[in-house]
Formats: sequence, structure tokens, C-alpha cells
Amino acid sequence: LLPLAILLLLVSTWFVLYYAKRKTPIFIILLSIISFGLGSAAVALLPIDLSYAASLSNAAAADDNGGENDNNDAQQNNNQDGDDQNNNNNLDNNPTYIPWKITYWTTFLLAWLILPITRETLLNGHFTLLQRIRNGFTKSIKAILLMSVCGFIAVIAMA
Repeated sequence: LLPLAILLLLVSTWFVLYYAKRKTPIFIILLSIISFGLGSAAVALLPIDLSYAASLSNAAAADDNGGENDNNDAQQNNNQDGDDQNNNNNLDNNPTYIPWKITYWTTFLLAWLILPITRETLLNGHFTLLQRIRNGFTKSIKAILLMSVCGFIAVIAMA
């Protein structure tokens, strides 16, 4: 996974640097590289995770067909408990679990907090940096609250 991550980071860096304007601030370029890199990482992780899940289901099917076919309820309950332990073990042994968590939470924070606050900070007309950051933060929080209220009302309307 590490060579794939390095390749995606290099491609994202080239893509952003190639299409960025010359006067673009460095922190905008870095945020863009991280955003593109993590978005493409999610796309790249999906087939890896699906192939891992398919190999686990094939191995489980081979184990189920290889054993004897007893219909004893106690044995079935023990097998179900063992399946729960196997699922937890598979989750712990899954090589894509930690990259998925990192990708998900980082893109979540970027999309809902960092990028909107940065955008609002750069677009407002205050003179000092502190005023611009404060105004960008309050505008972003207001937008998030408005979307949350609308989503809550939509859920209640559908129920």
C-alpha cells in the first residue's frame, strides 16, 4: 500500500502544480494536493478492499464445504460464536482498515471544516488575518448549522 500511496501523492502533486496559477498561496496548493491525494486514495483502496473481502469469503466457503454436515444446534451456536470471532480477527488483520479510517476521517474534516473555513477566510474583506479567520469560521459554522437543520427537517418529513 505504501508504494501506491507514494504514487498517488506524486500524481496529485503534479496535477495540482501543473494546473495551479503562479500566484496561488502555498497552503492552498498543499490543501489541494492533500484533497486530491486522499480522494484518489479512496478510489484506489476500494478494489484492494473488495479483493481482500472476496478472498476471505472464498476461504470461508471452502472451510464450510470441507467440514461435516451436522445439524446439531449446539454446534451451530458454537460456529456462530466462532464466526463472530473470525469477523473481528478479519477486521484486525485487514490491511486496508487503517488506511480507510485515515482516508475517511481526513477527507471528512477537510470537506466539512478546513476547506470551507479556508475558502470563507480568503473570500471575506476584512483587513486583519484574525478578523478574516474569525469571520470565515462563523460563516462556515452557520452554513453547517443551516445544512444540519435542513437535513433534520428532511428526515422528520420523510418519517
